Amino acid sequence: MDQKIAVIADDLTGANDTGVQFAKQGMDTVVLLGLAASAEAMSAQAVVADTQSRALPPGQAAARAAQAAELFQTGASRILYKKVDSTLRGNLGAEIEAIMDVRGLRLAVVAPAFPKLGRTCVGGIALLQGVPLEATEIARDPKCPVVESHLPTLLAGQTGLEVGHAGIKDILGGEEALAARLRERLDAGGGLVVCDVWKEEHFSLIIAAGLRLGAPVLWVGSAGLAEHLPRGLGIATSGPSGRPSRPASPVLLIAGSVSAVTRGQVAHLQARPGVAVVAVDTPALLEAGTLASEVERCVTLAAGAARLGRDVAVVSGGSDELVARTTALAGRLGLAPGQAAEEVASGLGLICRELMALGVFCGLTLTGGDTAVSCCAALGATALTVFSEVAPGIPLGELRGGRANGLAVVTKAGAFGAEDALALAVDALKNQAACGRRA
Repeated sequence: MDQKIAVIADDLTGANDTGVQFAKQGMDTVVLLGLAASAEAMSAQAVVADTQSRALPPGQAAARAAQAAELFQTGASRILYKKVDSTLRGNLGAEIEAIMDVRGLRLAVVAPAFPKLGRTCVGGIALLQGVPLEATEIARDPKCPVVESHLPTLLAGQTGLEVGHAGIKDILGGEEALAARLRERLDAGGGLVVCDVWKEEHFSLIIAAGLRLGAPVLWVGSAGLAEHLPRGLGIATSGPSGRPSRPASPVLLIAGSVSAVTRGQVAHLQARPGVAVVAVDTPALLEAGTLASEVERCVTLAAGAARLGRDVAVVSGGSDELVARTTALAGRLGLAPGQAAEEVASGLGLICRELMALGVFCGLTLTGGDTAVSCCAALGATALTVFSEVAPGIPLGELRGGRANGLAVVTKAGAFGAEDALALAVDALKNQAACGRRA
């Protein structure tokens, strides 16, 4: 395989759910936990860099995106993919522009939709299950609210580059019509072109049209477009590699998202036999005087359940009342919403570290980007290898480095997945083909 892929993502769960799209098509895939990498990691066919920049100010986010682009300047030539959130959270325009500047790219083809999960773009309007984003819970995201559903308008407010739009008629017109729209923007000086997508088949059309240009482009999308890129570029090989069997053991779930989607998934999992839920008193994680005792309480309860063979879900955002108490205390402590979320995620990382040190869990499921980053950092991991999916956009892989090297792990964004997503994750980790290290 001559061509390799480099992905720049702005949060860890997104990095993983995009990286696994390449892994499940036979590409050796590594997700970096930071913007430094060993020669071994950089030798992978697909390398994903997580800038952890989604909630940063635009200037800082652009700087991290540029740093990631520079990381891929040396070594093997790679096709560049900018992973963005399918619900448009973050600094999309600023990061795209920074990457294009570093790499000297004139055109970005932008298609963040993910139809398999009900995330589409029609007439430039980003829809979640048919509802404009600004009318969904995404508009109330505590760290990155999205209050503009028209993607070209949103991007135009985040970048100084020209933003074009390939709309319904361009998509229905087929490959030639869409290529003409892209060429028009390129000939006019370049910039970004937002592509409507409401069906899976549109991704292949977009890739084919982009290839007609005969010039390098920055591909921009979520896991949706990423799934079609290896095949569209002719670099897909085979399916994911298998793993040796190992007796099943309990699974640990750390759920740090306050999303109603995650709550429903936890409730679905809890309804099954053999599952213990430990509710974290999140206000206690915000103060130094109560942090240690709350971590100890949660670890004691979770450890007791695990030693009885039960799967354990440690949950921090289980009710509106708890979220309200946490927010109120954060205000009294002078913490901004983003700072409070980081403090809670840090506490969850401590709980994760103590529980994994017991050696009784065969796998780990992490829900919420901040939570995933904190737990991986607490375990000393330096990267993740992803190799399959438990459900669309929900990857299964293993940690590299640190005290949990080789541990099987599933990551999931908070407002993501069907009701049974966490149950599927636990089942995948407990499955004899999913637990243990790969050969």
